[in-house]
Amino acid sequence: MSTASVPQQPVILGADVSSEGAQAQRIPLRRIRCRMCRQQLAGREQILQHGRDAVPLEPLNESVSEEGEGEGAARVALDPVEEATKPILTNPACSGYFVEPLKWMDHFLQNGETSGKIICPNQRCKAKLGNFDWVGMECGCQEWVIPGFCITRSKVDEVTIS
Repeated sequence: MSTASVPQQPVILGADVSSEGAQAQRIPLRRIRCRMCRQQLAGREQILQHGRDAVPLEPLNESVSEEGEGEGAARVALDPVEEATKPILTNPACSGYFVEPLKWMDHFLQNGETSGKIICPNQRCKAKLGNFDWVGMECGCQEWVIPGFCITRSKVDEVTIS
């Protein structure tokens, strides 16, 4: 008698699983990748929003005055697919994607330097993707971002992965 184990269903990152568990709907994800070698670098979750692109921490509630008119702005909830496929950077003045320090950056962060170059993690590529400075950096939109880990916009492609 054979004791074959039932393979577990693979976990799909960014997927919405229905309560029945019968169908898994894939939600597309926005990522940035190296323009030279196509190595995936970061997702929307690791990119720090700043300036006018910054998402409020909580939705704005519509306040009603004594006259019954709305004074505040209400944030419209988007469909998860629409939200995931929106461009990560919407401000054309921004010089690059400010990211949190990522695991693949360890090889040049372990030197203890406070500033330096961000290099592609692909060993064959090694393209310069941007700069980092723990003190902070100013974006092209005139916002100061601390810590400044800026991946230059022209060095990466923004793609939707479904």
